[in-house]
Amino acid sequence: MAKEYGRALRWGLAVVVTAAALVVVLLPGLPALGWWRGAPLFASVLVPIPVTMAVAALVTDHRRREALDRRARAALDGHSMRYELSWLMALLAGFTAATVAVSHFAAALFHGASWEILMPPVRILFLFVLPLLVVDRGGFTTLGHGTVMPRVAMRVTDRWRWTGLFPVGVNLALIAAALFPAPPVPAGLVVGAALAIFAAVAVPEEIFYRALVQTRLERLLGRWGGILATSALFTAVSVFLAAYGDSTTEAATVSAGVLESVVVYGAAGIVYGYVWSCYRNIWLSILFRGGSLLLTVIPELRLL
Repeated sequence: MAKEYGRALRWGLAVVVTAAALVVVLLPGLPALGWWRGAPLFASVLVPIPVTMAVAALVTDHRRREALDRRARAALDGHSMRYELSWLMALLAGFTAATVAVSHFAAALFHGASWEILMPPVRILFLFVLPLLVVDRGGFTTLGHGTVMPRVAMRVTDRWRWTGLFPVGVNLALIAAALFPAPPVPAGLVVGAALAIFAAVAVPEEIFYRALVQTRLERLLGRWGGILATSALFTAVSVFLAAYGDSTTEAATVSAGVLESVVVYGAAGIVYGYVWSCYRNIWLSILFRGGSLLLTVIPELRLL
């Protein structure tokens, strides 16, 4: 009885926090504290992210989460963390270098053409295909070690691991409240943007940063050490690539300065990592990343 009462109380508090945050975001005259994609930084980033983390902390079953942590650690038994992380960092460096090379190559040979169309294959190769071949599967398939963690992340049969849909939905609702209403955008452009964002950004990057890198860093550095270290990597690469106009990610048409970019990417990396650490549900992480990015891109589609 006490357990059920405690669960109901936590969910009630989560609803109250969500409602209060929506009221704050919709209040007129709030300080902007900078701008991000044409929206005030305060309402579109600095409110949604801590609220999402607070709501996730309230609705997550922490006893089950700790048991899931132990499953994730056991899934990596037989793997060399330092060896695999060295490969992952090399592939991340390769992705960064390839992005720079493609931008210079396109600028030199295809004047006036958009080089961004070459970026999805580069991202998918370096952050999805090669990591899975070299790290997650390579060398472990015959022993069975490489198949355990993908099962944990992809076969989400425990219903409580889908309660993360609530904090993710809260985040998306707060972002939408800050960005909209906006001028209408053709439905075809929205569908095309959604397909590109989920297939070429959310899937490869969430698998790389969260399922592969963060899970291994958590084993070495602890839960919060892994979250913060992965967020630092995500932020550094994203801010650097913003200078090369990689418009297939959050770096697209960034009007903010470096400080605002560091704040946005750093905070986003932390909340993405926190939600992953709570549920180890790769489908939820992909929905979170793709949905939040799509919402911020939609108002800009009217410029195309």
